[in-house]
Amino acid sequence: MNDVKDMPNDRWRALRRPSTRFLKRYIMHSDHHGFIGRIYDLSIVGLNFESYEEVARHPDCKYALDTNYWVSGLAARVESLNLIGDMLWLDPYPDFAKFPITQYDWLTVTTDVFLMRFVSVIDCALLLVNEVFRLELDAKQCTIGKLRRKGIPASVNAHLQMMLDEQEALRVERNARIHHGAEREFTEDDQTFRMAARFGVIGKDIHGRRINADRSFKEGLVVLQRYFNRSTRLLQKQLDPLYDLLWEEFEDHFGPLIAAATHGFNARSRHKASSR
Repeated sequence: MNDVKDMPNDRWRALRRPSTRFLKRYIMHSDHHGFIGRIYDLSIVGLNFESYEEVARHPDCKYALDTNYWVSGLAARVESLNLIGDMLWLDPYPDFAKFPITQYDWLTVTTDVFLMRFVSVIDCALLLVNEVFRLELDAKQCTIGKLRRKGIPASVNAHLQMMLDEQEALRVERNARIHHGAEREFTEDDQTFRMAARFGVIGKDIHGRRINADRSFKEGLVVLQRYFNRSTRLLQKQLDPLYDLLWEEFEDHFGPLIAAATHGFNARSRHKASSR
């Protein structure tokens, strides 16, 4: 397999549109959901402690703060996708003659970062599920298969599996790039673009057009912009229902812990039975 375009990825080929007109950017919302706000509010209880050992003596506080750790990690990883957006919607437009990398290499690095961070969002979500359901799987062993064997509800399992299925093409490409050295093509004449960006090759491309690395770069940006927008919009739609499911489960665990607590810290005073 020498090139990503040779992989069974019909969605990638369908998204290829030679154009230099930038698309309207989609921006991910990383912490807008009420469940995240609920956990952030509860995490203030941590101000009452000097160490995690102290927190661990109070099951309700420990549960709230441990959940906050994984919620914050997932939200931060989602937010990091907007960094890739900054790399695709360049403002101001850089002078690549003064850059340490070429336009072609910029697209390559941006693709690497996007694939790694996008695919890892579901991995962060699995870790949050593990915490909310109090399954105590080691982070390195936290897979959907192990979560399923631990007995997560069918609704949560089905939603996670749907998320994994939807990102399968991206996961295949991520693995091919990292493990097999595969590369994606950004334009219809990618070899000419690469040579022009790196070595200043002049002449005509395979379509008889005058070689223009800047035009090819913008075409590559637009292709990645379209791919980015489609993927992040879908991810946003997937995350909100997952948070809904986790919120209900969290309160089911947190309520009894709060009821049994006698410490009087903020976690107890902030509990709301009708928070959903």
